[in-house]
Amino acid sequence: MLYPDSSFSQDYAGQLQQNPPIGSHVINSQPYEPPPYGIPRAPTFPGAAYQDSFSQGAVAAESGGQTQSLGIVPTNQRPPQAKRGPFKTDNERQATAETRKIGSCIRCRMQRIRCQINPENKLGPCLTCQKVSNAKVWRLPCLRYKITDVRLFKPGQVKGHEWTRRWREGVPDDISHWASLETRTVMVTEGYTNRPVQLQVRQFVPQEGDALTRSWVHEGEKRSVNIPPYAIVNLEEAKAAYEEYIRRGIWECCQVLLSHKEKILLGTYLAAMKHAADPRTSQKEKELLKKALQLWMAIRLTTKSTVIVGDETLGMPRDIMDETSPLRGKIPLPPVMGAQIELVLIHQTQVGLRREMLENLQTMTQANKQQTWFTTYLVTFILLHNVSLLCQHDAGYARKHGFKSRFAREDIVREYQLGANILLAYFHYCNKGIYPFSPECREQDLSTLAELNKNKINFVLFTRKAVEEHKKHWAKIRQSGDYENDFYYISQLYEQNWQPQASV
Repeated sequence: MLYPDSSFSQDYAGQLQQNPPIGSHVINSQPYEPPPYGIPRAPTFPGAAYQDSFSQGAVAAESGGQTQSLGIVPTNQRPPQAKRGPFKTDNERQATAETRKIGSCIRCRMQRIRCQINPENKLGPCLTCQKVSNAKVWRLPCLRYKITDVRLFKPGQVKGHEWTRRWREGVPDDISHWASLETRTVMVTEGYTNRPVQLQVRQFVPQEGDALTRSWVHEGEKRSVNIPPYAIVNLEEAKAAYEEYIRRGIWECCQVLLSHKEKILLGTYLAAMKHAADPRTSQKEKELLKKALQLWMAIRLTTKSTVIVGDETLGMPRDIMDETSPLRGKIPLPPVMGAQIELVLIHQTQVGLRREMLENLQTMTQANKQQTWFTTYLVTFILLHNVSLLCQHDAGYARKHGFKSRFAREDIVREYQLGANILLAYFHYCNKGIYPFSPECREQDLSTLAELNKNKINFVLFTRKAVEEHKKHWAKIRQSGDYENDFYYISQLYEQNWQPQASV
């Protein structure tokens, strides 16, 4: 099947479904009417036991074809890796120390050879790359990039717009001074799934630095409204609730964000889930895909306003946000409570997932095995799309709060963009000048090019068709510097003779 339609989605969801564990912190026992900003009840992805569904789901797979290299020597044909002996001179020792300090270039890192710094231009192209004739060197510039340096999420609140000065070091600590011991149960959602998150909150005693209003800018005028001071009682319980919510809601979140956009987007995310559920996919690849998808959703939860739904509104009227507010008609989160949710999602969930996922991706990429090409492509696609979504969020925040600049955090956006260039550089290096998504790559070669089976070949052909259809439009997006467009970074996966793009 060329593109996974809704019937395939339903079948796939059914294959992954398991008996969900019932957790009081995520299940609303009362009938819940999804808000207008929630998602339609289209094919659901009931990944209640999402962690296990990927490894246990039974997805039909076909065996790959014969081994053929992407310009890479197969692992079983490589000579044993040489062990480095002692340094012959102090100069070698000093040069190696300096290389470790500034980093090796991609070519030297991938080939596991000494990256010799040019003493006249230490941060420029290395001498190792310059010594090799142009006939032998692929045209990717000499770049000192490491995959583990990629930034994938915002660090927290925008400077000057913080909701509290508590937890500056990112260490979760429950509030100790409460105005009341009465605990209330609230349901919160950002609208990505039909299941809100259930949290226990109390009214607290505000301290200096705690925001007690929600503000926005309308037609150049700053407006605000007072919000009652409520906060989450137990951050560990909140963390568990959100981790379960993420595991259960990835497919629904993908549908909400992507179902109305180009089919290649939702199709690729679904391909990633299907590949992770394929029993023929290695455990390391499954874990990498799971972490990438979970991190992607965790980031989405910190780039959209979360609101209160259900009967408990903490005393706020339904019309507390007037028609000039982006949250008009909705019940906003108390600011300190919002800061607590970000603390949990960013400093506990995202930090850990990012570290593990990027380390695994770097290890898999540097191994450069053809059988993992499809996995590294899917993960790179997801992470590049994440950069576009982060740029969209930052630009939207700047507009909402009346910034004169295009982005609220221009320095952080530049780091996002550098991360995109890092991911693209490694992807194109591993392709070694071969373009599986181009018409020049023969269809019969795809089965052996990266050990692709029939279903994966069909997916590559579907992607190739989309690339050809949108090539001119995507080129205009890149030329205009439309960083917020979904395809600004993704489209660079399909460029021939790719070069790093300038940042904002």
